Amino acid sequence: MKGTIAALLCAMALLTGCAASAGEVENLLRAPQLSGQTRAIQKALNSYLGAGSTATLKYPASGDFLSPFLFGDWDGDGVQEAAVLYTAETAGTNVWLAVLESTDNGWRVVQTAEGLSGEIESVTTARLRDTESSQILVGYGSGQDDRYLVVYLYSEEILQPVIKRAYTDMVIGDMTGNEATEDLVLALPTETESGGVNLELLTYIEGEFRAKQTLAVGAGSYNGCAALHAGQGLDGKPWLVLDGWAGSGGTSLSSNIVRYDEETGFLQLYTPPGVWDMYGVSQRYDTSLLSMDVDGNGTIDIPSEVGDGGELRSPLDKRLKFLLWRDYATPSGGHESFGVYDSEYRFFVPLPSGLHGRILLRSNAGSTGWLVCSEDGETVYLEIRVVDAEPSQNRDTDYTRIANIGDQQLQARLVEPYFGLSMDKLTAGTVMIG
Repeated sequence: MKGTIAALLCAMALLTGCAASAGEVENLLRAPQLSGQTRAIQKALNSYLGAGSTATLKYPASGDFLSPFLFGDWDGDGVQEAAVLYTAETAGTNVWLAVLESTDNGWRVVQTAEGLSGEIESVTTARLRDTESSQILVGYGSGQDDRYLVVYLYSEEILQPVIKRAYTDMVIGDMTGNEATEDLVLALPTETESGGVNLELLTYIEGEFRAKQTLAVGAGSYNGCAALHAGQGLDGKPWLVLDGWAGSGGTSLSSNIVRYDEETGFLQLYTPPGVWDMYGVSQRYDTSLLSMDVDGNGTIDIPSEVGDGGELRSPLDKRLKFLLWRDYATPSGGHESFGVYDSEYRFFVPLPSGLHGRILLRSNAGSTGWLVCSEDGETVYLEIRVVDAEPSQNRDTDYTRIANIGDQQLQARLVEPYFGLSMDKLTAGTVMIG
């Protein structure tokens, strides 16, 4: 669809005697109409840049802000400021960040700061200094897949970068138990032959935001950080789940749990009860299987592929996997969620724990999905299928839509009753992966 719109825009440009470049077409597709406030801010920015230089707005790819315009109380004075991400012809190729104050006559550019590259990976804000002010965190990308984070502090009409780091992922949260401020944890790029991931804890200490600790995780096992997740752990206290690239060339994933020890004041690895080898227990070979809160209870669940989940009839043995998700967040070992992962369409369907090891999965009659059957294959409990979202296929009232997959529907049909298996639980518990 996007390609069709782009072609139409190009044709319109040619009819009017103007040739639109690919970048100009992308801007036409993406840029929304500016509101009165944002138009006033852009006008103030162009006035600040002077004649002969016009700001080009830069859109972040992810984060809390997907607009080049940011609004917040950056200095904690109780008055909202604005910030803009832009490039300018006379200012090189890097992205710039401008902070503006509101005046009786409109907006005024106070100060600008040059970024580290021409692309914005993400933009978010955090209360790293106090409960009143917010700091701006900008992730910059490069053509070599390197990522750089800059934390900007705005105070007394001065904008300054207080942290500059190369990073692969980050989380923001109250890791240290200081409810007045948030902390920042960065996964740093792997730079040693032994591999592993260094986690850097940055927090506000004695009037300064700085690195408090670097924790090495998975030396000799991990090739880098695939993802970093923040959630609740034991006693509702925060902890982190690190998904690391493992295996030769990062062909698999494994996970570790990291929590903050209040007695020592440092991050440390946590080994759940009854688990001797967290690396081995959590290893999975589908690299889309990142940890996530799969059951929606506020804790991060770590997936593992289980070989005793049941029988997979060919050709489903190439496509389906039995998974067990665990959050390890209780003294007894955590909550578990058993089910089936469809690697072709990348979704997980939860099943009652009583079916673990007691089911057979085989293709349905139309080869549009699969059946969950008893061990002998005689009793069918559930049918899962993926079909085109056409009215003719939606009229079958035996099936219930439980998710959308692009222009297709994921549908389920209950056949024979089984304790704990219901349409409500299927609809609520089915999650898309990746």
